[in-house]
Amino acid sequence: MIEIIDKTKCCGCNACGDVCPTNAISFETDNEGFWYPRVNKEICIDCGLCEQVCPILNKNKSNIIRYQKPLVYAAYNKNIDIRLKSTSGGVFSALATKIFGASGFVGGAVYNDDHSVSHILTNEKNKLVDLRSSKYLQSYIDATFKETKKLLLDDQKVLICGTPCQIAGLYNYLGKDYENLITCDFICRGVNSPKVFQKYMSMLEGQYSSKASNIRFKDKTYGWHNFSMKVDFENGKSYCKDRYNDLFFIGYLQNGNFARPSCYDCAFKSFPQQSDITLADFWGIEKIDPSMDQDKGTSLVLINSDKGKSLFDTLEETIVSKQFSIEQAVKENPAFYASLKPVSDNRKDFFDDLDKYPFEDIAKKYFPLPSNKKRSKNRIKSLENIFHVGLKMGLSIHTWALFFYYNFFSRHFKSSKRIGFRPLKYCRLSIHKSARITLRSNFIMGIKQVKSSHIETRLLLEPNSKLTVNSNFSMFCGSYIRVVEGGELVLEGGFINENVQITCASKITIGKGCAIGRDVIIRDYDGHTIEVPGFEISKPITIGNHVWIGNRATILKGVTIGDGAIIAAGAIVIKDVLPKTIVAGVPAKVVRENIEWH
Repeated sequence: MIEIIDKTKCCGCNACGDVCPTNAISFETDNEGFWYPRVNKEICIDCGLCEQVCPILNKNKSNIIRYQKPLVYAAYNKNIDIRLKSTSGGVFSALATKIFGASGFVGGAVYNDDHSVSHILTNEKNKLVDLRSSKYLQSYIDATFKETKKLLLDDQKVLICGTPCQIAGLYNYLGKDYENLITCDFICRGVNSPKVFQKYMSMLEGQYSSKASNIRFKDKTYGWHNFSMKVDFENGKSYCKDRYNDLFFIGYLQNGNFARPSCYDCAFKSFPQQSDITLADFWGIEKIDPSMDQDKGTSLVLINSDKGKSLFDTLEETIVSKQFSIEQAVKENPAFYASLKPVSDNRKDFFDDLDKYPFEDIAKKYFPLPSNKKRSKNRIKSLENIFHVGLKMGLSIHTWALFFYYNFFSRHFKSSKRIGFRPLKYCRLSIHKSARITLRSNFIMGIKQVKSSHIETRLLLEPNSKLTVNSNFSMFCGSYIRVVEGGELVLEGGFINENVQITCASKITIGKGCAIGRDVIIRDYDGHTIEVPGFEISKPITIGNHVWIGNRATILKGVTIGDGAIIAAGAIVIKDVLPKTIVAGVPAKVVRENIEWH
């Protein structure tokens, strides 16, 4: 029988409850407001079905077949009203409308009168207004799997949308895929406690002296990029604050301590997804293709199966779409692979206080809005940062000129950090007027181990080239980065040691936490053409996260290196390297597998 000892091992999908032949399993909320199964041992027959359908204990038990690499699209609904009222681009509404038009049923999450969220299955088109838009709460899904199976056996067409864990639970419950079933999930950042949200709504209803009549997470009053929480009340008043000023959003996005325990080590992040279609916001689309972003919402659509593609292809008249790569989609969507991370260990205190005090008092204690005093401190801290950077830069007039020009005046740089570019002494830059550098964190150039060294550190960006730094990156002295005309170099964070050479003509991506040793060469570009059939002068290089590249190793064009791999000193890599393997030699070959390094 199912017995929850470790709450991180239960996602609350309800598959165990629906499969129980004696109805011995009920769901009860804990002190955090999340549902967990409870077994009535008096009527349990110990058949083991509950454990067999658990998606955490049994991943992909139904052995459904999905694309190993999804088809990726940016899309939005041509109906501007639907698009504005949707969380992202309104693609779910287009999918649901197509199913309703075929006399099918659509399943998804809706608000209840008490502001909790439950799943429904319906063939009533007018219910789409309630189904549309993400809810960001744990949804109670009791009996939905049973109802879905009954409809499928009656040859009804069903589209059902849920979290990845709910969809995995559904397939385990069904035991197989059905031709008349289309499943849709989304890139999930974690589901929040209904109890916390109800406490938050109680605060708002008290402030406005009225019951809420409509709730919209990620409202677009201030635009899609600066999304808001909007609540309409029965007395005609409305509340609307953006993500930086709404207390629930601050608690969810910045504190992150009231999601379901299983969300902090999500078991459903890897690809392929089990759903036919995966939806999300296409964050970063404005940098990839500005024509697809009017700040009204753009959906990221991942097609994972032939059924999903067949349905998506029927939407041509109702949506605008363009195809992109999975690498472009992942770039600014960290929830693709990463689970939610708590920022503090005060979870128990938070939920204890939630039972005692009003939500506004809880918020002040655990995730307060920044005060004017704190804003002043932040400005002072920025000036202190400039001072400390200045100490490292020394008295070089040339270095200070680079610092001020590129941080404050240059059109080449687009930076979310006020002083994100930090050149040290003896740095040399040559940046074409059409080249672009995007800094989302600090880029330190020219670090020296021998302080008196005069070795130059060089950066050359040719016409229409791009350099993007997504997390803190350090470039040690003597290194040379050249981005050839039209090339793109993406640095996710880490460092390159002394005398590293990077030449990028197509695209090179270096993942987070990489350690790249001295005298390493990384080239996606031959520089000369060989007159043989099929020859390509340049092919992209992708280096995964937490990769260690030893001294004097060489990485050549067209190579992908998996996460956690080690490239031995002196190795020449001309073929893909699997994750967590060590390769060595000329050409590099696998010498050890399943390794960990620190």
